[in-house]
Amino acid sequence: MSTNPQHTSPHIEEEFLHSNGTRIGFRRLGQGPAIVFVHGSVSTHTDWMPSAKILSDRFTCYVMDRRGRRGSGFGHGPYALQQEYADICAVLDVAGPDAMLAGHSFGAICAMGAALQRPVPKLVLYEPPFAVGGPVAAAEHLDSYAQAVAAGENERAMQIGLTHFTKLRPQVLEAIRTSKGWPRLCNLAPTWTRELIAMNACTSVEPYRALRCPILLLVGSISPEHPYQDSARALTAALDTIVEKPLVGQDHLGLRGAPEDVARLVGEFLAG
Repeated sequence: MSTNPQHTSPHIEEEFLHSNGTRIGFRRLGQGPAIVFVHGSVSTHTDWMPSAKILSDRFTCYVMDRRGRRGSGFGHGPYALQQEYADICAVLDVAGPDAMLAGHSFGAICAMGAALQRPVPKLVLYEPPFAVGGPVAAAEHLDSYAQAVAAGENERAMQIGLTHFTKLRPQVLEAIRTSKGWPRLCNLAPTWTRELIAMNACTSVEPYRALRCPILLLVGSISPEHPYQDSARALTAALDTIVEKPLVGQDHLGLRGAPEDVARLVGEFLAG
């Protein structure tokens, strides 16, 4: 929610569609040109909502829940990135032919794949974690994480994941661990294993050279070198349509830490 006292929270509609037989939920709010928002791992649509509420004064925001979250189903059969792409494309179809697209973290990788299949006028990426500098999840930590999830020890799994995969600073991890949202975060632990495996397989940005639309790349100024800073360098070297903007004083959690800054940068890019 914006801290601007002049901002009035818009009416929000919860809607559902089906993608390849899987129920996908999203929130629709605001008015104006359409933009679809895609969240990252161990999160839901709520990560993008503070920025989307600010942007809803000028844009119609479609803030989706990826499969396995909230009202969205897990799907059938083995997990595959192509399922994520299809889900995003289905929401884009609802949003309209000129809908733009934004993704955070693993959701940014999913958004890039969807944009290859269904071109969009503009694309916003916030720290897609490519494995260009080595695995996003090292084997020993991924094994420990998966074992904790299999044992039903979701809290231990999340501590492993946020420490070794997201690389949160100790004080940030402690603040999250003692927050009211910690139990909800731990409930999402089983969804991360399959996504980490998918991230580890994304070792090159070469396939995305085919993206020809203008792209805004947001990178936290204090985000870790790997996988966020090295991924940003690889993308800016490979794609000549990218404009990189720093989120000063922020890390991978800037959607929560600085939603006004995110909304300002995204709004300027989309409107321009």
